[in-house]
Amino acid sequence: MLRMKKQSGFSLIELMIALLLGLIVTGIAISMYVSTLGITRQTVTTMRLNQELRTTMDMMVRDIRRSGYWAAASLAGSPYEDAVAGGLPVNLFDDFTATAPTTASAATCVVLAYDYDGLGASDINKLIGYRLKDDAVEVLWKTSVITSGADCTGVSNWQNLTDENSTVITGLVFEPLPSAASFASAAARSIKITLTGQSATDARLVKQLVEEVRVRNDL
Repeated sequence: MLRMKKQSGFSLIELMIALLLGLIVTGIAISMYVSTLGITRQTVTTMRLNQELRTTMDMMVRDIRRSGYWAAASLAGSPYEDAVAGGLPVNLFDDFTATAPTTASAATCVVLAYDYDGLGASDINKLIGYRLKDDAVEVLWKTSVITSGADCTGVSNWQNLTDENSTVITGLVFEPLPSAASFASAAARSIKITLTGQSATDARLVKQLVEEVRVRNDL
């Protein structure tokens, strides 16, 4: 006579151990997923911060380097020679309300002019400026005719260059540097730019860029 073999299932202890192991594996998987998301978000935020600061710095360096350029056949009588206060094509100022150029210390605003469309016009109508205001770098585009002696005050058309919703600019410093040429008449022959910013969503992410730019069109 055949006997039926008695079948038995898992015991309660075995089920509890299996559930515990499953929870541990699931927890590890979720933790790795959350960690990966955090790293990805931080990477994207860091890239955005770096790109914002680098783009801003490149624009300032490019414009300062071209200060005083005039497309006319002769440099004699260039309207950009004394476009900025101090009789210069580029000069630094203590802040965006300053009326006198900074000659020996760090500044927070720069104003310059050059013939950026290459038309060689005799009227000064191409004024550019950069300054720090309200956690953002502002840029000045002045297209109306200017006589001379421009500075960081008395002109309009300042617009945000950086987005304070993604990047908080905590520092913008322009420092005149000595060069082979005489530093007479407060001429900013070489300028050191220090730009500092942090992520608006993660204050731990901080970046600082430093560049030295030579004013090539010394007049």
